Amino acid sequence: MYENFAFEKRARAVTGYHFPCDNASYVMCLIHGIGEHAGRYQRMAKKLAEKGIAVLSMDLRGHGISSGVRGDTAPRKEVLADVDALIEYAQELYPGLPLILYGHSMGGNICLHYRAVGRKNDVPQKYIVSAPWIKLVMQIPGPLYTCVKAASKVFPKKTIASSFPEEDLGNLKYVRPYHDDPLVHDKISLRCAVDCYDFGNAIAAGVNEDNRGAEGKSLLLMHGDMDKICDIKGSRAVAGRLSGTAGFTYIEWPGYCHEIHNGGPETTGDEVIAKIIEFILE
Repeated sequence: MYENFAFEKRARAVTGYHFPCDNASYVMCLIHGIGEHAGRYQRMAKKLAEKGIAVLSMDLRGHGISSGVRGDTAPRKEVLADVDALIEYAQELYPGLPLILYGHSMGGNICLHYRAVGRKNDVPQKYIVSAPWIKLVMQIPGPLYTCVKAASKVFPKKTIASSFPEEDLGNLKYVRPYHDDPLVHDKISLRCAVDCYDFGNAIAAGVNEDNRGAEGKSLLLMHGDMDKICDIKGSRAVAGRLSGTAGFTYIEWPGYCHEIHNGGPETTGDEVIAKIIEFILE
């Protein structure tokens, strides 16, 4: 189970989630993906709690029980400030404990962006990125993207559809309730899409990555080879550039879909969660 909390004192437009555990030795801050909400990570959080890892998360702007136009997780400057607030709250609840920042899908894009330029990017001792939005399997053609980017300046909060079949997410045992979940939506705003596209392209090309305080911090990057949403080629581009860097680990999971923590047709995701735990504890 989890407890919700507000960021009222920090004037953030998001609602937080606390997945507590007894005698925590680590705390992980989790950033979810487009269309979903932090409550979908209860299974993972429970397994982490069994190993002494508490989890804090938040419903991103325009998601779950947080306020805002559905899918409008923007502007990016404010989203990164929301991550600041989440990290600060984790430090208050668990002072002195090692902190890990984890991001999945769009959350992986945000996590990598935070690692590059986040105000408190020196705080996480380790970073974990799962199936990040660096490149999409269904890329927008250049001319169309130019139009989308121009439109985002005029109608920043206008939303477009962002939906996918449940079977593309992972093992149906764990993801089947997705489309029946009232907190799940299929929207993304133009400015949110542009923010994700622009940083994804930048990180793939190796630009906008100064890392400042995060330099030298361990990074685990993982992707499933059956991902039909976020293109594994994006992760491979980052892995190719960071290969040999101290503290960097890249893992591809055969037979795993987009939500690798929820497995694939013949897998459960338990191995991925076990790897996350191993990486945190080592």
